Amino acid sequence: MNAKPGKSILTSSKELSERYKRRVVSLVEKYQMTPSIAVKKFHIRNTSVLTEWRRKYGIFDIDYIVIDKMDTSKDIPEVRRLKDLLKAKDQEITRLKKEVYLNKQREIMVDAIIEVVKEDYNIDLSKKDIPGLLTGTSSEEAKEE
Repeated sequence: MNAKPGKSILTSSKELSERYKRRVVSLVEKYQMTPSIAVKKFHIRNTSVLTEWRRKYGIFDIDYIVIDKMDTSKDIPEVRRLKDLLKAKDQEITRLKKEVYLNKQREIMVDAIIEVVKEDYNIDLSKKDIPGLLTGTSSEEAKEE
């Protein structure tokens, strides 16, 4: 093993065993380490080496690389604002779904009531059969009555 002075023995990919590579990839994926942290912790040459190992030995996910390269320090307030906005939208969607459900239930109940009145009292409550509903009364007619 001819290691260069000042360099760790572990930095040369030729000297790393396949078992070590698999172990590193397993730990990185298990603990969801960022590539930069994993490179420092396991004394790997650079993130591209780790990426190559993950492709070969692990469950490779492109988002893993993209997330590490994003500069989140500037975006934290924006991310929080967007998360809050997303949460508010989710709550609004939930509220609207409940409203739609309740309106459907009301519609079912009204239809059932109309059907019962029609069968029991022989009165048709549909819009077209209610006198005066479709023809508007003017204010003069209302005053005369």
